Amino acid sequence: MLRISKYATGMLETNVYFCFDTDTRECVIIDPADNADHIINIIDNELEVQPVVILLTHAHFDHMTAAGEVAKHYGIRIYVNALDSEFMADANRNLSNRFTFPVTYSRDDYDTFNDGDTLELIDREWKVLGTPGHTPGSTCFYIEDGLKYIPNGASEEHVCPVLFSGDTLFRGSHGRTDFPGGSQRAISESIREKLLVLPEETSVFSGHGPQTSIGIEKRYNPVARGIL
Repeated sequence: MLRISKYATGMLETNVYFCFDTDTRECVIIDPADNADHIINIIDNELEVQPVVILLTHAHFDHMTAAGEVAKHYGIRIYVNALDSEFMADANRNLSNRFTFPVTYSRDDYDTFNDGDTLELIDREWKVLGTPGHTPGSTCFYIEDGLKYIPNGASEEHVCPVLFSGDTLFRGSHGRTDFPGGSQRAISESIREKLLVLPEETSVFSGHGPQTSIGIEKRYNPVARGIL
């Protein structure tokens, strides 16, 4: 069974996600933002899971500062969209120079994926949805075989798809587009054409802020309503 645990950290309160299988205890870490020691403590002592990979939704410092240290500790790889490779190596483009100390990664430090790829992780298919706008390589991860639940009044178990949306889609909003490589037009198109077409029951786990759903965003998000 799939389980998702969230930990908000860093000056921008970035959501770090631990997505794991309750049977195998294998875990995917998404956006290890900051405070590597605490992330490791959560993994080892609270969740008691075994990390297998680190996925980045995009290459801004507040989503990847702890990635290198966590990856080294567990001997696992970091994956990011190939279109954000330049951001990994440039402290100006990944904003670390603006907000904190320089954070950079060499090309040997990580591997890449592309829009349309499917990743086989923790016995599930993770669909890679390229959603440019916040950064050129901003990515959402979609798991169709997601969280199991029993709806009110129902007797049978249902499966709720899961979307990790990074800084592309927030509850009632979206990520900023005034940073290097950002585009309001691109992020609006990404949300309308890639995300709002997903099943309404899809649970959305954003890079900042509370959980939402595709159904809620179709009704209330300014992009869906044509305001942005």
